[in-house]
Amino acid sequence: MKRIIAIMITGLGCAILCIAQTQPANTGYRQEGIASYYGDEYNGLNTASGEKYDSTKFTAAHPTLPFGTILTVTNTQNNKQVIVRVNDRGPSKPVRIIDVSKAAAEQLDMLITGTAPVIIEEHIPSSPTSPSSLASPGILPSQTTPPGPQNTSTPSENLVLPYVPTGYSIAAEIKPSIPPTGTGKRYRIQVGAYKIVRNAIDVFDKLKNTGLNPAYERNGDYYRVVLAGINADDVQLVAEKLGIAGFREALIREEPAVSNE
Repeated sequence: MKRIIAIMITGLGCAILCIAQTQPANTGYRQEGIASYYGDEYNGLNTASGEKYDSTKFTAAHPTLPFGTILTVTNTQNNKQVIVRVNDRGPSKPVRIIDVSKAAAEQLDMLITGTAPVIIEEHIPSSPTSPSSLASPGILPSQTTPPGPQNTSTPSENLVLPYVPTGYSIAAEIKPSIPPTGTGKRYRIQVGAYKIVRNAIDVFDKLKNTGLNPAYERNGDYYRVVLAGINADDVQLVAEKLGIAGFREALIREEPAVSNE
């Protein structure tokens, strides 16, 4: 009899442990496993939430999490991240823990492989964001044409900010702070710094499509993507546009005053 009771207690403990691994907790949901992504044949079809699947949006399918849950997905092979909103059920294969949209898969750099080992965590908007780099103060010559070919580094050296899905975006955090308005001062906003040229070009194009006017700066092995000549009164508006484009933070520095002499 005692042995039967012991077996029952052990089984109950395992069940509780399994539930804890698949349900969000007050301390934040976290799960590790394999991610896959939707094929093009699903574009335009209804998801389990009733929304139509749009391959250009940052969405995902998860077996149990409530619709609308916001998750940070990290590709553990290259440390790239993307933020997605759960709006569907899946994946169909039980060995996988999440299906992401094609846009999200592109950010995770898993389009070729089709799958990737990932960590998924509940996204908390007020949590610290990934750091970008402002290697040294001062103004460097800007470029408005894409940089030429260059040797790429290992993925872990690539500084990429996570993307926020459209519809769940807030104004990007401007660091160290939004400058006071009415001063007539102009500022330069750095959106990112990259060793991998292709990523700098992708961010440049994304900003262009948002209606902003980006430029490149070369600093050693890095290409910075910047927005130059921003009036102090317009910084907040730029931060909102960056948020809409999916960027969570940007760095700002004051540009030298232009002499009239």
